[in-house]
Formats: sequence, C-alpha cells, structure tokens
Amino acid sequence: MKRKETYLSRDFRETAALRFPAQAKELNTAFDMRLSALLAENAGASKEKQYHLKRQILPGIAAYEALQRVMPKEEALQIVHGYVERLARTSHKQLAALLHIPGLYRLVPGVFVKSTRSVFGPAAGFDSKELQVGNGIWRVDMMKCPYHDTCVAYGCPEL
Repeated sequence: MKRKETYLSRDFRETAALRFPAQAKELNTAFDMRLSALLAENAGASKEKQYHLKRQILPGIAAYEALQRVMPKEEALQIVHGYVERLARTSHKQLAALLHIPGLYRLVPGVFVKSTRSVFGPAAGFDSKELQVGNGIWRVDMMKCPYHDTCVAYGCPEL
C-alpha cells in the first residue's frame, strides 16, 4: 500500500532532485526505508498520535537523517525547518484570506480552542495546562509534547 505523500516528503524529494540530482534516487530510497522503519516502530501508537507521527514527526526525522548523508547536520536541520516554516507561512496566508469574510473572525477563537483541545489532546500524547488570563486571551502551556519526545527518543532533540 502506497503511503500518502506529506508536505515534508514532497519537499524532501524536491530538495533531493534539485540539489543532488546524481544522488536523488539513493536519497529517496534512504528516506523511504527510514520512514517505513519509523512507522513500523510506532505502529502501536494511538490513532490520535498517529496523525502527528505520519503527517509530520516521522517524515521530518527521516528527511533530516537522509539529508545528513549529503550535507552537514546543521544545514540539514535548517532545510527541514525551512519546510515547516514554509507550511506555516502558507497556512497563515490562507487563514488571513479567510478572515476577510465578514463575521468569520468572530468564530475563530471558539473553533481554535475546540480544535486545539481535540488535535493536541492527551490521546495524541500531549499534556497541557490552560491558563485563562482574561480579556479574551487564552494561553496554553505544553507540558508534554510527542514532537519533542519522539525527536529526543530518536537522537535528534534539535529537530
């Protein structure tokens, strides 16, 4: 069964093709093999945690490790961070465009709180403390994060 391509795997493959055309096939194979191994090792995780593992955490680790075959660790780190930053900028632009729809901005805080509690909840491996600061400001302190915990477990806390 073919895996769904994530933004990280797509961006990794693009980097391999553009910057290392002679080694692209080898890099893609290394990425695919490492990702398959990581997925197998984490197959027992909850459905909620799998969402994060499959979509971002494990492809990020696999890309980071594969890139280190052809570049220094720090450069590989910056490239993978660049993939994440690009997604964040794109998502921000999309949300900003949606907020031009009259009245929609009023719904965003409630939807954001509900989705954050759902997607980043205990079932997904997160532990958070919500702090109500008043004046409509909502603050969340993450006490446990599977992104951090998984990266530490695989020897790449800097990721």
